[in-house]
Amino acid sequence: MIILDEQFDQPGSEWFFTGNAGYDFGKGLAHFGPNNAWVRATSGWNAINRFQTVVPHTDYIVSAWLRFSDSLTDGYFSVRAAPELNGEGRILTERKLVGPNHPNPSKDNYNRFRLRFDTQGWERILLYVGLWGMGQDAWIQIDDVQVENDRVKLDDND
Repeated sequence: MIILDEQFDQPGSEWFFTGNAGYDFGKGLAHFGPNNAWVRATSGWNAINRFQTVVPHTDYIVSAWLRFSDSLTDGYFSVRAAPELNGEGRILTERKLVGPNHPNPSKDNYNRFRLRFDTQGWERILLYVGLWGMGQDAWIQIDDVQVENDRVKLDDND
């Protein structure tokens, strides 16, 4: 069962930004559809974030299509427990993103990243894609984010 399927075609108020991040509307930079989200910076923490309600003690998969700059050295695709609005819960799953991006011309150079996680006892998670600016320009483009129950079989031919 899919509980989130975000193509950023009409971004909702559920997404919020930390630092330098936002949406591209109709710029031709999306994986699918006209729009996507992005994070870009040279310093500090920068991210696109969303709190998501989940069922406790349930397995989920979160996936996103990402492409990023070769200069990215400290990016993250992550899910945290979110007991408080500050999102400082412990990490449930995470993947570090480091350039260079692996070209995927058939998908506009986006690659699908997946994270499996157990919600443990949590009813809410914080999902984010972000980067630490390390003194050089780095960016991540984000599109087609999904959160689904792990019992759904994913097509691995993407």
